[in-house]
Amino acid sequence: MDTPDILAQICIQLERIATVLEAQPQPAPDIVRDLADYPGFAWNSINAEIIAKDKHGAIAVRHGGKIYTRRCPVNKFGVAIWYSRATGKDGDETIYERLVTFKEVKIEADPLPDKAVALLRQLKQRKTQST
Repeated sequence: MDTPDILAQICIQLERIATVLEAQPQPAPDIVRDLADYPGFAWNSINAEIIAKDKHGAIAVRHGGKIYTRRCPVNKFGVAIWYSRATGKDGDETIYERLVTFKEVKIEADPLPDKAVALLRQLKQRKTQST
């Protein structure tokens, strides 16, 4: 086999691999948005379309050919609205995937330790001295 034949065979095999990979089911993106974004959320921004709605918004949306239903349980964890679908079972437990979750986003971070602050200060001084 000469080089052009080998390259042609490689291209054919790569096309077959690409076809198989594209046929694999893609998991939902599991996007997290602030609860305040829910009322006016642009579903097309995540390539989803509303297929049913009520006075509170979308009841069900379609994304990637799959239908995700709104959920909003009452529990101790605070208010959250999400869209999910069942993907199968693991024993007696149903497995779900989420398309998008709207919840209060709390941004919390630990303060930087003194050691890190001192190192950052040193690096800033070095940068200032070298310019």
